[in-house]
Amino acid sequence: MLPFANFWQDLSYSLITQQTISNWTKDGKIRTQSFQAQYKGGSYVICTIRSGKELQVPRKEFHSMYDRWEDYISDRLSRSYLRDESRFTKYTISIIHHYLHLTQK
Repeated sequence: MLPFANFWQDLSYSLITQQTISNWTKDGKIRTQSFQAQYKGGSYVICTIRSGKELQVPRKEFHSMYDRWEDYISDRLSRSYLRDESRFTKYTISIIHHYLHLTQK
């Protein structure tokens, strides 16, 4: 995987245009409803949920999830464990998956 600084640069660039992100899980299931994600500068990604509420997901949350990505994908870390550590897990997992899926095509 890329060093996180490179990943963040590429991810933020890919989110300059708002993207619809599915709430993804490693078992391939789509949970609940999708959300919108966009990078408008700074050290966070703005996620807009269906109600219109905006959440600022900090860069450090993406960094933490990115560092644990292989452990999550390989079942060494459960989503529930990660969720207990961050309220943004749904967003970071789904956005990282969305980005990685797009770049592997």
